[in-house]
Amino acid sequence: MEVLEEVPDPRSARGVRYRFSHLLLMCVYAVLAGHSASVEIAYYAELNFEYFRELLKIEKIPSHDTFSRVLRFTDFEKLSVSLGEWLKENFPTVYEKYQDRKVLHIDGKAVRAASEKSKGEKPVYHLNAMYEGESIGVMVKRVGDKENEISCLPDYLGVFELSNTVITMDAMGCNQTVIKAIKKGGGNYVLPVKENQKKLLAVINEEIKKLAEDKKWDGLDCTETLHKEHGRIEKVVFRMLSDTGFLYERLGLESFYGTIARIGIMDKTTEMIKDGEEIKTTNRSIYITDVEEITVEMMQKIRAAHWNIEMQHWLLDIQLKEDQQTARKDDAVTNGTILRRFCMMVKKQDEELSGKPMKRFLMANEHDPNRIERLLFKSVTQKEA
Repeated sequence: MEVLEEVPDPRSARGVRYRFSHLLLMCVYAVLAGHSASVEIAYYAELNFEYFRELLKIEKIPSHDTFSRVLRFTDFEKLSVSLGEWLKENFPTVYEKYQDRKVLHIDGKAVRAASEKSKGEKPVYHLNAMYEGESIGVMVKRVGDKENEISCLPDYLGVFELSNTVITMDAMGCNQTVIKAIKKGGGNYVLPVKENQKKLLAVINEEIKKLAEDKKWDGLDCTETLHKEHGRIEKVVFRMLSDTGFLYERLGLESFYGTIARIGIMDKTTEMIKDGEEIKTTNRSIYITDVEEITVEMMQKIRAAHWNIEMQHWLLDIQLKEDQQTARKDDAVTNGTILRRFCMMVKKQDEELSGKPMKRFLMANEHDPNRIERLLFKSVTQKEA
């Protein structure tokens, strides 16, 4: 409750019936039970009126309009900071480290229903992050209507302590602006090279072709993985090019080219049977990093780990129905995003259901508000005891 009291109350004092922290707490309870729209939050609170009357000493459940205003006008940056501090205080931070470096995955995510396509509105995008070893963090940044993800990234990176940290992103991060911000913060990067960097991609592909012609390709540092499941075979061969001098010879030290220390080349072959026919597909991906002492195994693991943030996005959309949220006014969509990420973090720390499906976690909470109380206040009670 002290943490929620830190979030500024945007309302005027006249006509206030409920403490703002109480309204936020009911929103938190509802989201932990799988309900994040204002109407659903009001229904949930109404169905558990006796519980909230005893807990918060209220005489009436707020209307859905009240909860709508809470979601719209709450300062989402203050909310994310306060909830993030609570998580940090109550749960130990666990990082998966690679050669004493943390790995921070950053990605953009759309909330597609929170815009009106018929009026030409673009989907609402948020930047969010997760450390490897942790679930999605609650620190998010909304990409403005007249901005793009690249222009927002330097400010977002400034939120995190980047020293001894490797940053991974999709191709949006492979540009001078973002890499400069990473280096300024003392961090390192592992980033994909795609068509948005045509000059760099062309030079790397030419070098790969030259290595093959000179019969040096098979001599590169290499690691292989093979996965077989449900009639599908996937083979990944990851090679690392340690001599990047050709980049400087061809491109000079302009832009970020002078920071590239190693290049990873991933070749993925997939075989499967579809409609009685064998289908074989191949795909090549190229990655760059400024970490000189990186091994081919470490580079491959870091890139593979980036898919964890994509998996979390899938859970947000499918289990927490984020992509279906239609709240469009003010900051409602962003505050809802923060609360859903908070829900995922709390689930990760649930001793009973952390390893169970999200749906089971939500249903258990929906049927027992006392269970949510134990999740939120158990550690506080233990400290006081």
